Amino acid sequence: MKKAYYTKAEIDSKKTCNQKIADVKLLVVKAVFLGSIAFTSFSAKAQETWSLVQCIEYALQNNIALNIADNNTDKQQINLRESKAKLLPTLNMGGGVSMNFGRNIDGNTNTITFDQTLSNNYWISSSIDLFQGLVKYNAIGFNKYLLSATKEEADYVKNKLVFDVLTAYYTVLYTKGLRNVAQSQVTLSEMQLRRMQKLVDVGRESPITVQELKSQWASDKLSLTQSQNMYNKTLGELKQLLRLDVDQSFSIGTINLDSFVDTPIQDIDSLFNVAITLLPEIKQQEYLYKASIKDLAIAKGGISPRIYMSAGYYTGYFNGDPLPFNNQIVDNQNEVINMGIIIPIFNYTSVNSTIKRKKIVVKDRELTIQKQRDELYTEIWKAIDDLHFAENEYQSALELYGFSELSLENVTKKMEKGLASPTDYEVARQRFTSAKASLLKAKLIFFMRRQMLMFYQSGNWNHILG
Repeated sequence: MKKAYYTKAEIDSKKTCNQKIADVKLLVVKAVFLGSIAFTSFSAKAQETWSLVQCIEYALQNNIALNIADNNTDKQQINLRESKAKLLPTLNMGGGVSMNFGRNIDGNTNTITFDQTLSNNYWISSSIDLFQGLVKYNAIGFNKYLLSATKEEADYVKNKLVFDVLTAYYTVLYTKGLRNVAQSQVTLSEMQLRRMQKLVDVGRESPITVQELKSQWASDKLSLTQSQNMYNKTLGELKQLLRLDVDQSFSIGTINLDSFVDTPIQDIDSLFNVAITLLPEIKQQEYLYKASIKDLAIAKGGISPRIYMSAGYYTGYFNGDPLPFNNQIVDNQNEVINMGIIIPIFNYTSVNSTIKRKKIVVKDRELTIQKQRDELYTEIWKAIDDLHFAENEYQSALELYGFSELSLENVTKKMEKGLASPTDYEVARQRFTSAKASLLKAKLIFFMRRQMLMFYQSGNWNHILG
């Protein structure tokens, strides 16, 4: 039968025994913990870990949209070479054989004959446009600007891809941090549960307290499962963005967020004036605007006269002629030089309609540039404000983290002495968990805002790639 009370000597003896058991358990826990660290380190080495730079470089090499943009650049280079080649004269040559039956003209006497005749003709000709309203020169300029616009589009696709990878990588870092926070809370809850169990064993605490701590422990394990699922989801989205296989082993490295170089931020107008000269999406629209002006000039060339010149060489062989083949080829030579002019008259209406449409396109391009510049100015304005907000939030989160950590330590000590309830401990622990997660989020956002401002200053993400 269990005693209703214990003597002081029995209690001290029981405390000594429990302390020894606790010491043994602590040694076992330490051994298991160190062993788990060693195993985790070995597993981490076995698993491939990708840095942010590796992810970006791999994406740039394997992204389909970027490959399509590069193909468009190659096609436009072909168009430019083709427009330049049109300045050169044409040159063609050919020949033919004719067999005539019945009534026809004798190739030697130019009289009517009913005899079967065989003729063999050879020719070479060339032509060139001397003037066509500068259409071909404007076509070259048009294709040059289109090529430049296509290159800028490829750079824009590249920058967008880097930004998408960067965002996905930071999202994985955030969910990974939340998972680590949840894991530390599970460990902390388990440790607190074991401590309280010891107090219950020696009669210094109520078993109800242990049940409450078990409930908190179960709740923390559920939060850990949810955060692990969220981490796996974001990691899978990053793998999809990189076009990796589903079964490929993949994990991300860490980023030292505290080592970020604090570069001075320019004012909005200064940063905007730099960005409009560097960002590929702005430069692309400017090149498209210049291309539309050249396209209008091409349309206007349709109302100009066309002056051309052509030349040709012709010869032939007739089977009725007694002269040998070589002699006939020489004797039947015929050289032609021709020059002419074509003046458009009746087709002016259609050409005029084309010119009017091209003028509207030029106006649309000009308005598009202004619209995009306005949007860029707003983006930079917002980015600078967001950076200041993120910095303030980070400082507040850092302060809250320090206070909540100290509060948790105090409540933990009070609870061990029986001066605080499990509810007080849970409130302090939840506050600390929330502060830790908020600090991680604020630090990542602040880091990202700084990099976004550096992007506007350089027009690319080379400060990340190194």
